[in-house]
Amino acid sequence: MSNIKIMSGFMGGRIIKTIRNKNLKPTPARVREQIFSWLRPIKKNSICLDLFAGSGSLGIEALSNGVKKVVFIEQNQELYNNLYKNCLDLNILSEVKLHKQSAENYIRRTKEIVFDLIFLDPPFNRNYLNLLLPKIISDFSKTGTLIYIEESNFNFSDYDKNLKLLKETSSGNSFGRLFEVT
Repeated sequence: MSNIKIMSGFMGGRIIKTIRNKNLKPTPARVREQIFSWLRPIKKNSICLDLFAGSGSLGIEALSNGVKKVVFIEQNQELYNNLYKNCLDLNILSEVKLHKQSAENYIRRTKEIVFDLIFLDPPFNRNYLNLLLPKIISDFSKTGTLIYIEESNFNFSDYDKNLKLLKETSSGNSFGRLFEVT
C-alpha cells in the first residue's frame, strides 16, 4: 500500500491510502497541484463527477477545495472498496456518492444531472474518450462546465466546436488538459 497526500484545501496534508493495482495510475502530485491552481477559486455549490475514480484523488482534492458534492464512478471492486474506506476515514461520506459500476453504464443510465466539474481519467489506449465524451458533453454538462481529461495521446479536434482548451500539462506519457464546455 502507498499513500497520496491531499495537496490543498481544508483536507490539505491528509492522506489517501492506495493499493497496488495494475489498473490504478494516480495523477502525480505535481499535476494535481497544477490542476487545482487552475481551478481556484472553485464556484460555491459546484457538483463534481470523477469517472474512472481509482484512488479518488482528483475528486477528494476537489472536495477539499470547495466542491459541494462529488460523484465517484469506479467499477473495480478492490479500488471501490479502498475509495469507500478513504471517504469513511476522511469523514466525507455525506458529501460524496459512490457508484460501483462502469463509466459506460453510469453515462448510459443516469439522467437529469449536470456537473460543474468533470474529471475523466480513463485507462490509456482503450478508446473511452471517443465512446463517452460526446454523451458527457451533451447530457452531463452545460456551458461553462470544466472538464479535465488525462490521456496519453488523443486528438480533440472532433470536439473543437464543443470544448475550448483552457490549460494543459504533461508528466511522462500523460497529458492533462482542462477544457470548458462552450
